[in-house]
Amino acid sequence: MGYPPQYGRPPRGETGRGVAVIVIMVVGVLIGAAISVIAVLNPAVTPKALSAPRDSGHSETAVRQAAQVGLDSYSGGSYGEFWDMWSTQAQTAIPREEYARLFQLCPQPVADVRFTITTVTVTGDDARVQATRGGDTTDFDFFLESGSWRHVPPSEELQEYRTKGVDQLARERQAAGTCGAVTPAPTPSATDPSTSTGAPSDPATDPSTSTGAPSHPATDPSSSTGAPSHPATDPSTFTGAPSDPATDPSG
Repeated sequence: MGYPPQYGRPPRGETGRGVAVIVIMVVGVLIGAAISVIAVLNPAVTPKALSAPRDSGHSETAVRQAAQVGLDSYSGGSYGEFWDMWSTQAQTAIPREEYARLFQLCPQPVADVRFTITTVTVTGDDARVQATRGGDTTDFDFFLESGSWRHVPPSEELQEYRTKGVDQLARERQAAGTCGAVTPAPTPSATDPSTSTGAPSDPATDPSTSTGAPSHPATDPSSSTGAPSHPATDPSTFTGAPSDPATDPSG
């Protein structure tokens, strides 16, 4: 025998479960809509975007390229160009011209030998470059300034530039034996026939300019005309005694 169907309001428990299901569905729809909006406004990061930082100014490649240019300028003797790659604050320690003059007084011990960069470590806007030359390894610090990597010399070196003059630094480095050989400026040779003009010639003794003793009109036969002729004794002008009209047969 069956039971008649129940009518009226459902039990309290079933009503609560229905409301909960509706609330969950509404929340799910809202969450889905929010995710869709975020996806439209902020596209998903692609593999290309992930690789972008490796090609930016903070990459090891960018630091290595900038460092090699600066170190090549230094090793090649272009000290002014190397100074140009210093950070702005470091350049205040010594003027460009004085920095170049320092190496005229105290040349670097190893010249025209290129640095080889071995390692590059980038930490934010700072980088450290390790390079070798002639069997020695040196660390160089760089700083990213206005989009360019610039060299920052050691603090103790900058302090020396600020407190000592170039002449004093050169003397100290020469005494310590850290300077290379100074090439003397070429001087004209005293025996070089191309520059020697010899002693000035004396017209009285230089046979190339002497024409002999000056001629004397009284003794130089080429210019002498002899003693002045006297009409009374010069046969070329003598015509005899003056004629007397009284005794002259011609008259």
